[in-house]
Amino acid sequence: MEDTDRRSHDESSDESTTNGDTRVLEPDACHETVDPETREAVMEEYGHKCQLCGRCGPEENGLAKLHAHHIERNPEDVDEHDMENLTLICRACHSWHHQQSEPEDAPVDITEEDLTVLLPQDIEILQVLADDGPGRTGDIAGELTADLSVSAVRERLWVLMGLDNRVESRDRQIVDKDVETGEWGLTEQVENSARGHIPDDQQLLLQRMEDEQVRRALERGCNRNDVIDAFGITRRTTFNKMKRAYAYDFPLDAFGRGGRPSEATRSEQDTQVTESESDEQQRLDDVTEEESSDLGRTETWGTPEPDSDEQTARNGDQRDKRSVAEDSVSEELRTHLQQAINSLQEINSAL
Repeated sequence: MEDTDRRSHDESSDESTTNGDTRVLEPDACHETVDPETREAVMEEYGHKCQLCGRCGPEENGLAKLHAHHIERNPEDVDEHDMENLTLICRACHSWHHQQSEPEDAPVDITEEDLTVLLPQDIEILQVLADDGPGRTGDIAGELTADLSVSAVRERLWVLMGLDNRVESRDRQIVDKDVETGEWGLTEQVENSARGHIPDDQQLLLQRMEDEQVRRALERGCNRNDVIDAFGITRRTTFNKMKRAYAYDFPLDAFGRGGRPSEATRSEQDTQVTESESDEQQRLDDVTEEESSDLGRTETWGTPEPDSDEQTARNGDQRDKRSVAEDSVSEELRTHLQQAINSLQEINSAL
């Protein structure tokens, strides 16, 4: 199993059969089905921290009682007690798990195939978006009945946003993020989709490119440990990168080697930028005319005094320094990504 967030289709995930009778296990009983050695390994793997609400256990100076929780009962591709099928949640969240929202409560149609990816809190997140409209991650987290951390809610929003890229039968998104406002919403609530967007920020651009490289490598069957070594990241980070890659669907193929957009892509982007700048200038002109009309006069701007030769030289030096610094950062990012790409190509060739 590649995704530790997967769950079973029905309540059988927390059921046990004894002498032909089926009984629903309480949270503590589910926890006790894991042997002490495995439970301790799960605690260490997740840093003694609930993966839903973020509360810590006594080992990390917290008060939460933590449970090793089976993501699926009777998984197909791993042993039931395999680390891939276990996560760590606190007793409160485990109890909440038994009072989960049902798919029929969702404001969009949820299929059986969707439920192989979604968790109960995802249904409630959809309900919050439908009721309250687009919102920031923290605002959404504050509306949930489960006490989830902001980072945990953000991860679930990535999953919801990329659901159509993970579920074969789903042909459209159900959640999106507005690239202008940073707010999450149901697809029809978002005007400027972040799907396929190429960020201007260099660090964010590198993250998007790495996310997509990790996704493709793992989907090709590359060993996860080899991917971890190639990118210098943790095991948990590979799962988050997969979620983000599915969500944002970064157009990596539009870039040539070294992280530069292809000529065709640059030409298309230049056209889009020119049109965008033209539209923005028109909006500014409209606002200026409206403000001038309200004031009953035309706004004029004074011409600044020309810079002295010394000031001009100083300004030129500052611009040159900024340009050199920006080029250095860009080159460092491209070099880092290229090294990771080369490592992945070597891994892929060895398969």
